[in-house]
Amino acid sequence: MYLQEILEVAIGLVFVWLALSFTTMSLQEWISTIFNLRAKDLEKAIARMLSSRALTRRFYMYPLIANLYIQPKRPGKKPRLPSYVPARNFSAALFELVIQAGTDYSPVRTMTDEVEKQRLSIESPERQTLARQDWDALLETARNVAALGLGAAALDSLKFQVKAYGEKYPELKPTIDMLIPQVDNYYGQFVKEQSTRADSGDDTGLAMRQFHLGMLALQKNNPRLNESVTAILRQTEVYALHGAQAVATTRVNLESWFNDAMERLSGTYKRRAQYIAFIIGFVLALILNVDSINVATRLWREPILRQAILAQAQNYTAPVTSQGLTTTGTLVNIPALETQLQPLNIPLGWTIIPFNVSLSQCSLLPIKAGQVLGIPSLDNQGLPICNGIKNLPTDLNGWLAKILGLLITGAAAAQGAPFWFDILKKFINMRSAGTNPVEQKPVG
Repeated sequence: MYLQEILEVAIGLVFVWLALSFTTMSLQEWISTIFNLRAKDLEKAIARMLSSRALTRRFYMYPLIANLYIQPKRPGKKPRLPSYVPARNFSAALFELVIQAGTDYSPVRTMTDEVEKQRLSIESPERQTLARQDWDALLETARNVAALGLGAAALDSLKFQVKAYGEKYPELKPTIDMLIPQVDNYYGQFVKEQSTRADSGDDTGLAMRQFHLGMLALQKNNPRLNESVTAILRQTEVYALHGAQAVATTRVNLESWFNDAMERLSGTYKRRAQYIAFIIGFVLALILNVDSINVATRLWREPILRQAILAQAQNYTAPVTSQGLTTTGTLVNIPALETQLQPLNIPLGWTIIPFNVSLSQCSLLPIKAGQVLGIPSLDNQGLPICNGIKNLPTDLNGWLAKILGLLITGAAAAQGAPFWFDILKKFINMRSAGTNPVEQKPVG
């Protein structure tokens, strides 16, 4: 049986994969940082939750979120989107955005642009200015109905002001006549719901009344977000809480919703990161010619090479005593590992043949099928063909084995350095027929 030899070959392979995995992880982190992939994924996830690009932009402008932006080191560059948003910041921002929706989507607010266009048809500049001031007063009344949770009397007062505005400025009356039923329908739902809650003794407080008005506004303008948040409100209402307790519970439920979405995002990001790591690992394997099949074959045939790599692996994973404490090797010193691989004569890299070994002219024609690489032959003009790479496969089976070996290396590099470091320690412990006593009894 060759169990010992097989184990040593496995240790050698893992040792090579460990060095390549560290380089893969470093390149992947560099790519993620340069292109800000985490922040972009987070923005897309929040946009899906809010179901509105405009609302997402307002979310990122909210002070609790804007403070998380990554400031550039050099002046003149724009701040970068945050790659992490605390759940409590998300819930606070969304709670306020829903409340603001009660005012932002009110018919008085949405009709402002149309009224502004019609106002310009008034001939007298003084009356134009006065019409603008009166409209601003209407907007303030509409804000109070939403923000202060005023009842039916306030709604009647608002409708009276709107009607009086149309009578005062006949040029705007057609537009105002369309606005009155919209005001009655929009705020009427809120006043009716508020009255019902007050009669049943289920008054949740001003903040939650504002939140409910915002939800009514979202029914038309953002139905998907309305459905999601309505389900969260139902969870809050089960507890029959009031005032600050209702607000706190609603925010906690919004945080749970955000955390669930982030868990799904984390899974998606990890799968994509694994795919990117495989591509990086395969490209590195191709550039450096890290062919796992070839490496395993050489390790199997050359015991001296196996022993050299085994010694290096044992030194790397051996405990290091520092200031009375015993610790094992960490990923911090892996860069030194790459340097240690160079003198071991592991079959890595491509063997390059100089283009003009004989100081004579040569041709860079493609290699003919069946030609033995590394042996110059003649092209049609009688010039020797320059074979730049010597250790390329010479037949189909060789190419298939080469490609398979590179794919295995790419897949191994995608697993990450921590994974292979743990595997390496286990293999060395297996070969040593037990765990090192120093590791079993840390010096305290």
